[in-house]
Amino acid sequence: MPAILRFIFEILSWFYAVVIGLRNLAFDLRLLKQTKLPIPVISVGNITTGGTGKTPTVIMLVKELQKLGKKPAVLTRGYGARPGQKADEVLVIESECPGVPVVVNPNRVQGGREAIEKYQADVLVMDDGFQHRHLARDLNIVLVDVTEPMGIPGVLPRGTWREPPYNLKRANMIMLTRCEQVSDQLADLAAGLLTEWVSPQAIFQQRTAVVGLHDANDNPIPLIAGGGAEARNVIAFAGIANPRGFLNTVRSLGMRVSAACWFDDHHVYDPTVDFGPMRKLSQSRQIDAWLTTMKDWVKIREQVQSESQMGGEVPIWHVRIESRLRPHDHELLRAQLATLTACKHAG
Repeated sequence: MPAILRFIFEILSWFYAVVIGLRNLAFDLRLLKQTKLPIPVISVGNITTGGTGKTPTVIMLVKELQKLGKKPAVLTRGYGARPGQKADEVLVIESECPGVPVVVNPNRVQGGREAIEKYQADVLVMDDGFQHRHLARDLNIVLVDVTEPMGIPGVLPRGTWREPPYNLKRANMIMLTRCEQVSDQLADLAAGLLTEWVSPQAIFQQRTAVVGLHDANDNPIPLIAGGGAEARNVIAFAGIANPRGFLNTVRSLGMRVSAACWFDDHHVYDPTVDFGPMRKLSQSRQIDAWLTTMKDWVKIREQVQSESQMGGEVPIWHVRIESRLRPHDHELLRAQLATLTACKHAG
């Protein structure tokens, strides 16, 4: 049976690859139309399925653009949201970038026009936009998780490629994410492998930095350096595409992970059902807190704050992170953003 399934997935992958190839060729030959908007468009995307750190990168770009005196808006399709509710990425961006418009529309061209007309945006950051080619972009950024550079080889559903890696040549910039989780030598090796498709000067290395640990009322929780005997016992939980990365982050804070509960990406929580196992574990073990991501926290925040007994006597903390480039890469990015927005405005 496994062999039969692999054969079926292989056939489906060939079909998928042909469809993707013909679609990209149609865009390259201008048989399919790309719409150019009157303001700069920056796309952040990836070439594999799963989490590569798009939302923290979008937030980093938005903040850099604000420092340059720009009025950015974010375009997203709002994947994973229930009717009448906001997607978790939207909630995180709104929380971390207050006042910045987040336009939710699967049609990125319509969303871009809305951002310009309704919010007077002068630059757009398109979340998960590498495969959405109908909207022309001025800067095409692709994220590659350095801990799993190319994921499982093969296009969907045989592997985890959204499209073959040679399409990375469409990117103007590649950012290697989660570089803090590997050695400098491995990060440089991954960067070297990517030079098959892009210039070495276009490959930036990004690190995820913890900027705070907070309780349900957003009060900071002091970290215990080194952990050791004083390390806090926690239960980690999250509904994200790459829980292993979060687990590494939790351990880097000196926490002792007594248990972990993982849910599907974009999971919609039902505290009565989902938190039952964690309640039982907390009763049988000495647990100091439940620990989750900002992406998960924004979805349960109101419930936690309004139902103080949701986690029993165990507090729920969340980790706040941000994406940071190496100092040299950061200066290069800022210069590129300044040039892009200035030239476009002048044009």
